[in-house]
Amino acid sequence: MADESLRETRLIRAVTDLGADLADLVQKEMRLARTEIIQKLTLLVQAGTWFAIAAVLGFFAVVLVLEALVFGIAAAGIPLWGSCLLVALLLCVVAAVAFFYGRRQSSADMTPVRSARQFTKAIGTVREQLR
Repeated sequence: MADESLRETRLIRAVTDLGADLADLVQKEMRLARTEIIQKLTLLVQAGTWFAIAAVLGFFAVVLVLEALVFGIAAAGIPLWGSCLLVALLLCVVAAVAFFYGRRQSSADMTPVRSARQFTKAIGTVREQLR
């Protein structure tokens, strides 16, 4: 009788300890996941900052190249206003080509066909398992 009571007490203590250990493990895993996410977000913000810096510097470089193109055409004997107009026309053509290319790319069917097919298969499998 006393031996059985002792066993039940040990079992209850073991189950209680197991629950406490499990809760502790979950808390530690959550802290680890949060720390990992914060580190990755920090790296993403830093990468985004460097991309923004590169974009601004690239924009200034393109402006300077276009200005050099205007002055180069003007040096060939065309008036400065004509050089600016010629470069602006060239930029309009490039912008139109980019616009129509982008519009053609965006008109593609965006339906996730493979994902929908896989989801349908998964639902069918679950239905078969439930029968």
